[in-house]
Formats: sequence, C-alpha cells, structure tokens
Amino acid sequence: MSRAAPRIVDTDVVVIGGGCAGVYAALRVQAAGLEVLQVVKGFLGRSGASIFAGNLQLQKTKDPAEEERFMAIRARYGSSYLNDPDYIRRACRFTEDVFFPEMEQRGLYLRRDDNGELVTSHDRSAGNVWAPNQGFSGTMIMELLRKDVLARRVPLLQETMVTSLLVRDGVVTGVTAFDIVHGELFVIRAKAVIIATGPGNYLATRSTATREQCGNGFAMAYRAGADMQDLEMQWFHASDIAAPKAWMRLHLYPNPMPVTDKSLWLHGKDGKMFFHLGMNPKVKQPYYLQLRHLCMQVQKGNADWHGGYYGGYTHIEPDIMENYSHTAAFFKHLGYDLTKDLIPCGITWHMTFGGIRTDNRTMATSIEGLYAPGGCGSHGVGSITYVSYDGTIAADQACERARSVGLPELPEHLVQREHDRVHSRLAPRPPGGLLPAQVKKRVREIMTDKMGYVKSAARMASALDDLADVRQRLLPAMGVGSTSRTWNYDWVEALDAEDMLDLCELTIRMSMQRKESRGYFFREDYPYIDNKRWLKHTVARRVGDDVAFEFTEAAPIFRPENEIDDFLTAEY
Repeated sequence: MSRAAPRIVDTDVVVIGGGCAGVYAALRVQAAGLEVLQVVKGFLGRSGASIFAGNLQLQKTKDPAEEERFMAIRARYGSSYLNDPDYIRRACRFTEDVFFPEMEQRGLYLRRDDNGELVTSHDRSAGNVWAPNQGFSGTMIMELLRKDVLARRVPLLQETMVTSLLVRDGVVTGVTAFDIVHGELFVIRAKAVIIATGPGNYLATRSTATREQCGNGFAMAYRAGADMQDLEMQWFHASDIAAPKAWMRLHLYPNPMPVTDKSLWLHGKDGKMFFHLGMNPKVKQPYYLQLRHLCMQVQKGNADWHGGYYGGYTHIEPDIMENYSHTAAFFKHLGYDLTKDLIPCGITWHMTFGGIRTDNRTMATSIEGLYAPGGCGSHGVGSITYVSYDGTIAADQACERARSVGLPELPEHLVQREHDRVHSRLAPRPPGGLLPAQVKKRVREIMTDKMGYVKSAARMASALDDLADVRQRLLPAMGVGSTSRTWNYDWVEALDAEDMLDLCELTIRMSMQRKESRGYFFREDYPYIDNKRWLKHTVARRVGDDVAFEFTEAAPIFRPENEIDDFLTAEY
C-alpha cells in the first residue's frame, strides 16, 4: 500500500475475534438489523480459547437460598473475592435460561438422565455438564456456532489481523486490519467496536493458547489508551501432559468426572498422592490449589517446576474413563494405560484472569464506543457460558450506540502511522539477524523462567531487563525470510513480537505493584493474602511513554474472614 488513501470499509459494528463471545456478539448485532463485520485472525471457531472449554457449569438459580450459597462459595473459592457476585448471578441465569436451551436447539448433545435432567458431576455447589464428554464441550459448541454464522451469512473476514484501534478524542472510530492472505492493510470504520480476542495468549514456552493468540487484543487496547485491570493474575495449569511438547495442550482435568465425585490425583516423585479435588470439594476450578500443593512438594524436593510429578486416574473405574472422558483416547495413542499408569505432567500457561477494564453490566471500556466481552474483559471468569452472556450484552450496547451516532471521522495521522509501522516489519532479515519466530521464542523463555508461578521483585526486575534487551538489541536485528506480501507468516509474527513485548512488559509492571499473594498470583517475597490492604484491583493505563497505576476497591458483597492469611496454607 502506498501513501495514497487506504481502502475504507464502513459498518455499524465491527467484532474482533472468533470465539464464543465474538460469535454471540456478531449474531446478536445482525439479528438486531444492523450492519456487522466479524474479523478473525485465524479461522472462525477453530482458533482461540473457546475450543478448549472442557466442561460447562450449571448453577440452578430458582432457589434464592441455594443461589446465595453458591455466590458466597464462588466469591471465596473462584476469585479470592475479586469477582463481582452480581455479575456471576446474572451470568448464571443466562446460562440456565438462555444458553443451554439455545444450544440444544442448535443440535448440541447434552447428556440427560431418565428424568430428563442434565447429567452433572456429583457436586453440592454446582454441577459440570459435558457435551458429550469431559474435554470436548468447547469444540462442539464452536462448530455449531461457526455453522450458524455461515448459514446466516454474517459478513466475515478470516485470516485477517486487526493491528490497531483508531481513537479520536477519546472515542473509538474503527480499526486497522491486515489481510494476511493478500498482504493489504485497510481501515474498518465503525460506530462501535467489540473486541473479543479472549484471555489466552501464547506468552510462555508452554501454553494452552493457539498460535494466533499473542496478546494482540490486550496490546492494541493498551496502546489506544484503554484502562487495563489485574493482568498479573495469570491462570496456570499444573496437570497438562509434560511430553511430547506438541501435545502440551492435552489436559488432565482436575474436575470431578461425570456421574462420580472422583477426580484426578496428583502424585509426587515418591509416587504418593498429594492433591485431588476431594480435599477441597467446594472449589469448582481447583487450578490454583493444584499449584499451591505442587509448590509445597517442590519445596520438599518431591517435585520439580518443570516436571517430576504425575497425574493419574488409576483409582477411577475404567468404564467411566472410557465412556465419559474425551481425552482418554488421546492417552491411549501415547501408549498410556489409564488403569495403571501415572502420566508425567508439566505446568502450562492457560489464561489471564484480568484484561481490559470493563463495566460488568455493559461491557463498556474506558474508551467510548469500545466494548470488551468475554475473557478479553476484566471480570476474570473463564466459563464459555459466561462469555456468551458477555457477547450478548456487548452487542446490545453496541447496537444502542450505533443507532444514535453517525459514522465517525477517522484520525488520518493514526492511520498513516499504523501503515508505516506494519510495513516496516516487512524488512528482510539482515545478515546474522533473527526471524520473528526466534524473537517470540526468546520472549517466551523469559516469561517462563522469570514470570512463572513463583514470583519475586528480583526475578520480575530481571525479566524487565531481559525484555528491554529484546526490544533494544533483537528487534532491530529481526527481519522476514521472504518479502512476499501474500501468506507471509513471518510478517504476521513480526507484528506479534511487538504486541508480545508490550503486553509482557505491562504484565510484569502490574505484577510488581501487587505486594501480596492472592488467587492465581504468588509472590514469595509477599507470601500472604492481605485482605486489609489489597482487596482491590490493579488498574493501569498508558500515559505517553509511561504507565500510570491506580488501585480500586473490589468491595465484595461477601467478605473474607481473616485480614491476613498465609498464602500456601490458608484454609480452603
């Protein structure tokens, strides 16, 4: 593209992302009779976090006392009191009244008993539902939604990477989009923008994210001036398969198996079990408890951070694994006998608990006209049913705005600046230089080594120094292997590398602000939960070339019992 005016595509609402939140939003806008354009970096429904949703939560809300009990449990065990219970309540009602009925209407098979009730795990606080087996729900849901988008002819751009949000006087006016297939950068002008790029990002050596997820949504929102919240809260998996690395997304679910109260056991080097969910039966998502127990085993020398511990289903009846576990077949391919073998596990980065700061009732961000539903938002809930609720709310708000405003005027200087930035990354690799994939690999190594589960001020400062070296020394030596403009994934990865650096640096700086340990966040130099001083959100925004921080009270409806608790041994 030359310095001539770029191609401009006009629409009422542009939706960025092809997961459950984005699809729900796009379908809702179209149903409202407005123009919508959905843009997906990869392929609709086949990249991103939604396909990894292994189970669905069902909390029946007809009994007020039962609902209140569940809300108290979820506040304590689901988020260490950082979640908004009112938001959880609304999302639960949507799940029961809208999501499940709509999905079954679309053809989703949900297991039901002879009385027509959904088959769930044996759980006193809420049940997990499988479609049809544990570990397969997200894949089936996204395939049905993908077909719905195509059948309804929702305007769709796939393999198109949004590179920046265009903001004029505090109002979003559209986005710049890079057509990966044809190598063209163009502008999408819109009255409202819904950013639904999800919570999972491939920022560490081991990650559950797909290759497309490199922090692009978070990075572009931050650069555009949006408030960011709680990025330090990184969710890790302790029970993903250790090897081969190509199978690192193969998850050993710690949740109860269907039709039983039994769950995965974790074993140390000595072969003895050190954690299973039955030890904490109220916890619906036990991942951070797995890490706490693993940390204590590492301290004892009975496990290592990069392996040396195992997951096992040997205590569960073989027919349950055969009939109710989607992943059982994959372990067979690797030669494991689940009736007697323990499987080597490794830690994998899963998703960010925070994100772009939003109003939980509207999904609105601090930038007027920009909405961030689902895992891209800040409310820290990973359920695929909840993100569908978010997409619905964001769509309704975007439609209301689109009906009340005209097409905005574009900030031409920002369009030109983004054109120059994107095309500068098509430079050929200099002699002795690096390919973008090599730079991304180095960033992931730094985050794995120094921003893993156990953090400290010294390691975080060292990580910032290492990333500064990448920015100052490696980025100038980075270039593409081919200057072809079509299907050039070196070019895409060069843009990814910049986004990864911006997001990783911000994440570390936000982590340094929180001087306690909570939920998914552990600092060995502050190894206690401080409910007196830190029952609050960390908020960051870009100010010129610097970052401004503030801390907003979480103000939970349900209060923690103790002001100070030891992080690793607190009662759960």
